[in-house]
Amino acid sequence: MSTVAESRIAETVDRYLAAWNERNPGRRRALIADTWVDQGYYVDPHRRGERHDGIDAMIHAVQERFPTYRFRLSSAVDAHNDRVRFTWEAGGTDDAPMHFVGTDFGIIAKDGRFESITGFVDVGPGAPSKP
Repeated sequence: MSTVAESRIAETVDRYLAAWNERNPGRRRALIADTWVDQGYYVDPHRRGERHDGIDAMIHAVQERFPTYRFRLSSAVDAHNDRVRFTWEAGGTDDAPMHFVGTDFGIIAKDGRFESITGFVDVGPGAPSKP
C-alpha cells in the first residue's frame, strides 16, 4: 500500500471518530458523507447502521444514551490492501478513565471512504467474558 493511501485511510479514521463526537447534526452528517460511501454500513454486537441516514441515526442514539462520552483513537491505524483495523476508547472526558474500549475492522473503497465497519467491544458493558 502506498504512503498516500495509508495517509488517506488514517484521515478517514480520524474523521470517522470525529463523527461519533460531533453533536451538531449537520456537521455530523457532513462527516458521515465524507467518510462513508452511499451504500456503507456499520455493524457491532449492539447496533447496525446502513447508508448515511442509518449511520447518522445510530451515532445519534449512542450520543443520547452516553451524552458526555467522547471517542478517541487508542492505537495505530493498521491497513493493508482495502482493509483497516484500529482500536478506540470512549468515556466521559478526555482525561478520565475510559469506560469502553473497542476494535473496528473496515473495508475501504477506492475513493478512501468506508464501505463497511465491523465493530467489537473489547472492554465495557457487553464485552465478551474472559475465560
